[in-house]
Amino acid sequence: MVALSSQPAQACWTNAAQDAAKIKHLNTMLMVTALRCRNTPDNFLPQYNRFVTKHNNLIGSQNAALKGHLAQTYGPRGAEGALDRMSIGFANSYGNGHKAMNCKQLKELAAKLSTESHGVATMSSAAESVVVGQSWTGPTCATRIAARP
Repeated sequence: MVALSSQPAQACWTNAAQDAAKIKHLNTMLMVTALRCRNTPDNFLPQYNRFVTKHNNLIGSQNAALKGHLAQTYGPRGAEGALDRMSIGFANSYGNGHKAMNCKQLKELAAKLSTESHGVATMSSAAESVVVGQSWTGPTCATRIAARP
């Protein structure tokens, strides 16, 4: 008798889900690197905390959107674990620091983000330019392009 492992069919990543993952990745990257840099002359925990305070609603809504996306694959209960695994993966990738930015550059980024107003599109774009690696795994959804008349 052969035991079959059943893997859930993975929901494709919509643009909205991709944006949510990028924003989660950015927030996690800033948190981990702020903790790594806290005992340096370029401590940016105050700037990171201002970033979180200023963008708390955006970060929270995108976290909820990401959890909703993951629920399509893992179910409501499994989504929490999937989100935790994703967060841990992001955090671990910065355990030795950012591959391309030093503490001074990260401090400047956090200061800039903490003073600017952002929506999903601009925060996702900011994330795309500074996070290391892809923010999601799995297929992206096909994009339909409307035919011109």
